[in-house]
Amino acid sequence: MSKKPTLRDVSRVTGLSMWTVSRALGDLSGVSSDTRETVRQAAAELGYVPNRVAQELRKNTRRSVAVITASTSNYYYINMMKGIQRTLRPTGRTAVVADIAAEGVYTRELEDATVQDLIQSRAAGVIATLTLSLDSVELLEKWDIPVVFVDSDPPAEAAMVPAITMDNFAASVEVGAHLAGHGYRDWLFLAYPSRWSTRADRERGIRHASERFQANLEVIESENDVESAYATLSAHLDHGSLPRAIVAANNPMVHGALRVLHERSFAVPDQVALIGYDDFDWAPLLNPALTVLDQDSEDIGVQAAQILTRIIEDQIQSERNGRPPRPAYQPADRRRVEPRLIVRRSCGC
Repeated sequence: MSKKPTLRDVSRVTGLSMWTVSRALGDLSGVSSDTRETVRQAAAELGYVPNRVAQELRKNTRRSVAVITASTSNYYYINMMKGIQRTLRPTGRTAVVADIAAEGVYTRELEDATVQDLIQSRAAGVIATLTLSLDSVELLEKWDIPVVFVDSDPPAEAAMVPAITMDNFAASVEVGAHLAGHGYRDWLFLAYPSRWSTRADRERGIRHASERFQANLEVIESENDVESAYATLSAHLDHGSLPRAIVAANNPMVHGALRVLHERSFAVPDQVALIGYDDFDWAPLLNPALTVLDQDSEDIGVQAAQILTRIIEDQIQSERNGRPPRPAYQPADRRRVEPRLIVRRSCGC
């Protein structure tokens, strides 16, 4: 059997954009009568039958925002969602979570499937917490779905796509300087995979600090989940000595490291100091309380939702005026947030 014709086939035959073809077949505004007739004739000749359910979805009022995460076990996302939901609520929109690394392991296949699902469900916009492929960003753009990145950079080719990030290099140098101030000269950096773009600058910063303060540094990599962090650090300690300080690159790495240290009865900070990235609600309640480099993920969620809301409202206004609802990004949509080292007792203070 031959493959069923698609909307993309109609677009190719007519030389018109998928946006124009979709609106023509859905009897929506912004398309001339001649164009509408050309599209309908091409669809008939190809044997393309519009999906009425999908057409109705395209007529929605842009009520659903998807937050793409990579393992919701990270408390960073929980606090970020608070900010997103609080900001979206007055607009009548809701946020749904799409986890593309539920067990901490990212796959391109799952990313592609998730993006397809978001297009089919006609999401109003996307907030992505890890770098998506350029293909995914461009496909969402073709369907007029704006994207805002948080805590990760967009693909290098997507220069105008909004992003809220931290200067992870400078932040890691600050962590290293604090460790050096205690006189620690033997550090271990427990890192997640480089698929998350923050990894590179966090590692680069801690390496720079170790050279600057003449400290010995080991870097070990785990998958981005608690169990993997636990197994990776356990295996390392089975074959090596205990470092004087551990820097855990995010919440799952902190959780895994704490399990290992607790099981082996290593005293924090007397035997090994511990610093983590990103604060969380129970960090001050640990014994000892955890020193963290915090970037206030709840406020980042607020900022991301505010940017996305403005873009979506502009799209709605464009549609009302008969113009294509292309996402309109602004230079101010690229932002840097300043981290804060919250000093507690786990570092030795």
